[in-house]
Amino acid sequence: PLWRGGGRTFPNSPEENFGQKLNKKMYRAGLCSILSQLAREDRLSVIEGFTVDAPKTKLVAGKLKAMGLSDSVLVITDTVDENLALAARNLTHVMVVEPHHADPVSLVRFDRVLITRPALAKVQEMLA
Repeated sequence: PLWRGGGRTFPNSPEENFGQKLNKKMYRAGLCSILSQLAREDRLSVIEGFTVDAPKTKLVAGKLKAMGLSDSVLVITDTVDENLALAARNLTHVMVVEPHHADPVSLVRFDRVLITRPALAKVQEMLA
């Protein structure tokens, strides 16, 4: 800063964290309100199970098309097996997650949310 042209004495570090602290109770309440709003808008669907036999993208796309879902879809399953993860990763508007990885941003971002019954039980357990 003493040289011609100036400078910054204490510049921002690249590791600076801009995240905000959120209490656990507020996070759970936010998830509850988002899920209830999705249910009111008919954007939340509960299904028995969502698996594929082989890691083929065409199989996942066919299943979603048979359900009438061609827009962006978030699929929440109790366990994500390797076949399902490999088959869905190439679809740009489809994301498959486990219940503890479902965050409020992804719940709001996707147009439709599919959740399996065992995953719904886990979510209810997490939010209780």
